[in-house]
This record gives sequence, structure tokens and C-alpha cells, in this order.
Amino acid sequence: MLISTKQIAAQQEVSLNETLFIHANATTFVSGETLLYKIYCLKSTDKTPSAISKIAYTELVDSNSNVIFKNKLRLNNSTAAGDYFIPTTIKTGNYKLIGYTAWTLNSSVSKIFQIDIKIINPYEVNETNTADKNSSIKTTEEKAVVLTASPINKENLLDQNFKINLNKKNFSNREKVVLEIASLSSAEKGNYSLSVRKIDNLTFAQQLTASEFSKNTASIETLKTKEKLILPELRGETISGKIIPKDNSTSIQNINVALSITGKSFAFKVVKTDQVGHFIFNLDKNYTGNETVLQVLGEQKESFTIELDKATEPEYSKLSFQPSFRLPIEFKETLLERSIASQIENAYYLNKTDSLVKPEKIDPFYSPIAKEYNLNDFTRFPTLKETIIEIATAASYKQNGGNYSLHVVDYSTKFQSPEPALVIVDGLLLQNVNELFTYNMNNVRSINVLTGGYYVGPKVFNGIISIITEDGNYTSPQKENYILKPALLRPSLKKSYYKTDYTDTTKYERIPDFRSQLLWNPEIDLSNGKPITFFTSDLSGTYEISLEGFTEKGNPVSIKDFIEIKDSSAN
Repeated sequence: MLISTKQIAAQQEVSLNETLFIHANATTFVSGETLLYKIYCLKSTDKTPSAISKIAYTELVDSNSNVIFKNKLRLNNSTAAGDYFIPTTIKTGNYKLIGYTAWTLNSSVSKIFQIDIKIINPYEVNETNTADKNSSIKTTEEKAVVLTASPINKENLLDQNFKINLNKKNFSNREKVVLEIASLSSAEKGNYSLSVRKIDNLTFAQQLTASEFSKNTASIETLKTKEKLILPELRGETISGKIIPKDNSTSIQNINVALSITGKSFAFKVVKTDQVGHFIFNLDKNYTGNETVLQVLGEQKESFTIELDKATEPEYSKLSFQPSFRLPIEFKETLLERSIASQIENAYYLNKTDSLVKPEKIDPFYSPIAKEYNLNDFTRFPTLKETIIEIATAASYKQNGGNYSLHVVDYSTKFQSPEPALVIVDGLLLQNVNELFTYNMNNVRSINVLTGGYYVGPKVFNGIISIITEDGNYTSPQKENYILKPALLRPSLKKSYYKTDYTDTTKYERIPDFRSQLLWNPEIDLSNGKPITFFTSDLSGTYEISLEGFTEKGNPVSIKDFIEIKDSSAN
């Protein structure tokens, strides 16, 4: 059982056994670089994968409690990966990368996983004259810690069950590296992430490793349900809110509310409000749509407006930040090198972009029982009227003056219900279908018709007429009070991170390669025994290989090794 409860003195106690661990590619960044990270959602007690939450959140927060970015991530096998490009609009200072789920927000902010991040903006204009005249980067506060250079730590981090084997330790520019994670016992399945990144004296802090994190085995925290609990997102993404009546005498209970996430893989769901007019939608699939639309259904729909619940977030005012800092002149050369490298890499980003992983196609909720009319299989007609009469004969329309309604024709029964059908276009519910009768049917790919009563949630519809456009981006001009089109934060799409291949040495010989991040793979599989390959860049120096993760049994894996890259042109 995921969440255990027991009755105590007329109130219940709920067990909170979930925590997060984040592996980031670095803790210090210069403007123009990219923060990469992987989230592990684990049980607090034994660090095995947690099956409770299906959605996780990451936020970068500054020392004034301002949220710089927020990512919403769908957990797959209790893990997710994300990234954030550091723009030149962010000021030099201390930040925190925070990871949480809705369920872990029931705990104190001190228990929410956080990584201290330093960002250096070399393009920032000095805002004070109180800093040291020799400082290359200055903060706005008078009392700031002057950071001192620390030697590069090349100490290997070993693991009792796994070992990093390299084809060699010293490489030249654009040379192939063969890396193998060898199992010293039996290979265990698990979740792992691998980073290969250049290190220098701007690395001021080491992040917590999985092994160190695992030593802090926590007891299960008990929460009293008499207090207000933040519910976990057990089945997937949650969208919730309430309806507000224009007249206080209007009942707000048992009112149908519909959710449409439009697109080629669309979502359409209907729920009823509770006694206080509240509703909750659970999206159990990875719907990636163009627009989110909520609507009140029924004859009284115009008596209501819709308001979404405010997203619950950690109490940032209780976060403890490191003191502000200044960089002395000795960091100038390193800072200049990293700044130039990021500018060159970003100038050639078209050749080195990460790619979005195409999301899995989600069949419509009525599939496969609806009859599909693919309009490309017929002689096309310009209007919906003609198309219904000549092609989609299982549908019909009625006209009353300037108003239209759409119905289904069920030839298997003599009784035909006068109620209109559920009409959706690319998943968007249309309660007023008049606009379809002036819509250019050349934009429509297919019409799907389902006869008979059909339940969507608590609501029964008299058949379904689903219109699919060619581009899947239909937008209705309707702007009614009972319709809400919120700008929601949706889960980020999964990425396949860029990996250079210099097997053909002539292919990119005229394109500079100033990558400091040689490899980032948040989905390492150690059970298949296959070697991992990547190529070095044009930047010489010391590179850290960092593997973090957890086995299925909750055993932490933290390994570090190093390689040297020397400028081949100097030989």
C-alpha cells in the first residue's frame, strides 16, 4: 500500500515516505551555459523508487525568494531529467536548485532537496563602487565573501560494486573516449545518470553524492489529516479549481466541468463539482497539447465562471542562502575562457542542438469503436453541410434560424434522440457549433462518428462527432465567461541530448567545438554491459566523469574519475 493510514483519537495519521535526490552537471555556471539535472524520486527510508508521485517539480530560486525558472516533469520509473539555459539577464549571485513533489510539500522546507548554485554573469554592469577595485565580478552588497581559488580536486570516488574503465586517461582534441562501467559483482538494474564536464578553479562546492544522501536514512514522517494536506499526484498531472456562481442562490454542486487539451494527441475529460464547487482533473497520460480549455457544461453554464487553484510551492522565505560573494582578479582568465567558450558554442547551436523525443501517440478516448471518415478518401466539399450530406452520413445537422446543432444517426434503432451529440474539434469541446458551418473543410483530415449513449466521466452524451484537422491546432473564437483558457505550466517534453560524432573527421572540421560538457546521459543502463562512447572537444584541460544513481534495491552508486585532454595542435 502506498499511503498507510490509521485511526487515532478521531483523526487519521498519514505516512509520508517520499523524498527527492538531484544529480546536476555542476554547481557553478557562467552565463550562456546550461544547467542539466536528473531527479530521482525515492522512498525516504530505504531509497528504493517511490511509486507515489507521478509528477515532480524543479525550481531555481534566488536569494530574494524569486523563482527564476520552474519545470514540471513527468516521472518515468520514478525519475525525470530537465535542463535550464542560463541567460545573460540573470545576475551574479547565489541560487538554489530545488526539487519536490506535491506530496513532499507536506514536509518542512528544510527537508526539501536543494543544491546551492553559483551563477556568474560576466556581462553584468557593476551596481556599486564599494567592491574591491581589483574584482572582476562585484555584487550589490557591501559585505560579501571574497571567494578564493581552490585546487582542482582530482580524487577518484570509488564504489564497491562498480568501476569505471577507460581506454586511456589522456586524450587529444576530438578523440574518441571509450568508457565502461564494470560490475564488480552481479550487474544490478537501476536508475543512473552520467556527466562528463570540464572542471576548473571556478568550482567552489561539491554537490551531495547519492552515497552521502543515502546515509541520511530518515524515519517515516507522520502527518495528521486533521491539518490541511497537499494531496499527492498519484495518477499523473493534476489540474484543479472551482466554479464561481454569479448568483449566490445558484447551486454549485454536481455541475459538470469539461477539460480539453487540444492537439493531435488530445485529452477530453468531464468531472462533477463537489459541495463547495471544487473540481479535480487527473491526467494519467502524457498529453502534449496546444491549448488547455476548461468549460462549464449544461443549461446553466452562463451562470458560472471558472477559477483555477493556485499552485502550492515551498516557503522560499525560509530558505537559507550562502553569503553573497565577490570574485578577485585571479579568476579573470578562467572566467574569460568559459565566457568565450559558451559564446562560440551558442553561435553554432544549430549544428549541436538537443532534440525533443517525439511523445507516444495517444489514441482518442472513443477509439477504436467510432466510424472514421477520412476526407482524403472522398471528393472533398467546401462546407460542413455538404460533407455531412455526401460523406459523413452517420452525422446530421439541424438548423433553427441562424443556429445549428449536430446529431448522430443511429440506423439500428427507430428512436432518434433529439439531444445533440458531443462535438469536439482536435479535442476542443464546442457547445456552440455555429462556427463549424463557416469553417473551411479543406483544413479537416477526418470526421469520427460514434452513435448511441456514451459516458465521459459522469456525463452521458448522445453520440460523439469528433473532427480532426490536418494540423491539430484548431482554436475557437468563442470567449464566454464559462470558458477558461489558462496558461498552465505543462510537463516538459523529454529530450535526447546532443552527442558529437567525429568518426568522419572531415564532417565538422570547419565548425569549432568548445564544449565543456562532453557528455550528459540521464538514462544510463548498467545492466547491458555495453561501453559508452563520446568524443573530446577543442578545449584542453581536466574533465570529471561523474556517475550517480540508485539500484532497484535502493543501493546508492557514486563514482568519479578524470581524464586529461591536451591540445593536439601544440604537438
